Amino acid sequence: MLNVANMTQHTHATLTNRLATAALAASLVSVFFIAPTFISKAHAEPSYYLGGAVGLSRVNDSDFDENNIAAVKILVGGKYNDYIGVEGAVNDYGKSGGNGYSADLTGNTLALVGSYPIADRFEVFVKGGRLWWREKVAVFNTFRDTKTGDNTFYGVGTNFSLTETIALRAEIERYKAGTEIGTDVDGSAHVDVASLGVSMNF
Repeated sequence: MLNVANMTQHTHATLTNRLATAALAASLVSVFFIAPTFISKAHAEPSYYLGGAVGLSRVNDSDFDENNIAAVKILVGGKYNDYIGVEGAVNDYGKSGGNGYSADLTGNTLALVGSYPIADRFEVFVKGGRLWWREKVAVFNTFRDTKTGDNTFYGVGTNFSLTETIALRAEIERYKAGTEIGTDVDGSAHVDVASLGVSMNF
């Protein structure tokens, strides 16, 4: 009886060891196949894109009467992987005016972009960076001056890929501004821009 019991225990232990070994092997195989896929996605080959967008800009908390203006921008960017990239843009925020005062605002931006793929063709992104702006002002079309400066900005948006190279984008951006932009008295003015655009990926 003792030998039978010992043999039963030995068989049970052997079976348990084999099951544990099989489970470990299966785990290693899973890691072998899944990990490279995740790593390759997180460390994808760098890509680049070029695009443009049109929309509306609004100067908030300023003394402007007319502050809903057409905005245009040309952008270029690069993505280190599916999640991190940088983007630069040349922006024309349009011309605002009121009470004999008008301002034509343009600027260049550079931002760090964080993206998150939701589906194969759809991703959301956030970005933040610096705006170097230039404002041409006029008072009653007689006195003219040009002001320059730099401020922070941030934005959120989405990209929808129509093909492997063409994507539609929609975004909202906010540009912090000092007392220089508009006739802002209390220093709280900011420019909001909502735009739709298209980009070409390389």
